[in-house]
Amino acid sequence: MSVNINKHIADILQLYEFSMSIGRTLDFDKNCDNFLKLLLARKNLSGCCVISKKEDEYIRSYSYPAGLVDDKMMEHSDFLNDCFKDETIKTGMFIEDEEEMTSSCRTEGSWLFFNLKNDKGLMLINHKGTAFNQVEINQLSPIMDKFSISLKACESFNKQDNLLKRLTAQNKELREFTQAISHDLKSPLRNIVTLIAWTKEDGQNLQEDVVQNLENIEYNIEKMDNLIKGLHTYSTIDKFEENDKEIDLEPFLGEIIESLIIPDEVQFHIESNTSKLFMYPTLFQNIFYHLISNAVNSMDKEKGEIYINIKEEESYLKCSVRDNGKGIPEKYRERIFQLFESIDSKKECIGIGLPIVKKIVDYYKGDIRLESEVGKGTTLFFTLQKE
Repeated sequence: MSVNINKHIADILQLYEFSMSIGRTLDFDKNCDNFLKLLLARKNLSGCCVISKKEDEYIRSYSYPAGLVDDKMMEHSDFLNDCFKDETIKTGMFIEDEEEMTSSCRTEGSWLFFNLKNDKGLMLINHKGTAFNQVEINQLSPIMDKFSISLKACESFNKQDNLLKRLTAQNKELREFTQAISHDLKSPLRNIVTLIAWTKEDGQNLQEDVVQNLENIEYNIEKMDNLIKGLHTYSTIDKFEENDKEIDLEPFLGEIIESLIIPDEVQFHIESNTSKLFMYPTLFQNIFYHLISNAVNSMDKEKGEIYINIKEEESYLKCSVRDNGKGIPEKYRERIFQLFESIDSKKECIGIGLPIVKKIVDYYKGDIRLESEVGKGTTLFFTLQKE
């Protein structure tokens, strides 16, 4: 009686050991190593093979020992097709007459197959010829359910990891492309501007329509130059390298406002519960430069009003920029944070300012939203997490 109790306790402890070895890592091969090598050792088995079912073939996803399967690709066979056809646990003996049934598996003795769902199966092999008994099968069944879930998690993680690597590579290529384009386009633009200036100087008697055409060219060159600068800024935000610095808000915002062409009738109202902040100066400047610029460009009243509010909380900043301009029609509100979406034809409005703001806010793990009423104005609210 005591012998049976001790064996029962030993079985329970062994199953616990199996269970704890599963899912300790999201690396597919390491996860299989942790569990299956332990399983083979404890059950005194000869080998195992994780098989994935594809449309035209079976693929060895994992095997131990590695030489158990000759080829990674395994042709469909009646034996494997039968193993995968339902969730029933299957077991039997390998016999010489059925040498072809496992394709490229070099096997003899007994086998046990668990359908792990998600088009995967686990083959356990005992070369000693002893058949698997029902007690062992019943004990391992719930463990295999957990193993199946862990394999699915590993595959999902690997897919996400591969996708992240591809996206990272694509983003790097895009940044390099944008930087190259910025450099290659700026040089001919400068040459064109110089040629126009020379033409104006040398051609004192140019016809009025020619002068107008030259000015139109200059206008569009300046717009393209702004676009190139904006693209370069947008493409490098997430790779920005700068240390936090103390920002004195009043002169900081004052410099931004002075850098813009502000009509005399536009008045600014700044409200903040703090006078100093620790932020990345360049990114913080970009946010308010583009928001203030947008507010100024949207102004259509005799007396323009722009309200800037900055509130420092314990872990984040809560900010807003409000104007009493012409407002944004509803049909544009879902698109204004997309590249090159602009509702204004001015050269300053190239449809890249708000996307830059949105990307910086995302960089700070914040949120941005707008409220607008046509004819009355727009308010842009945003939050920034403090580092």
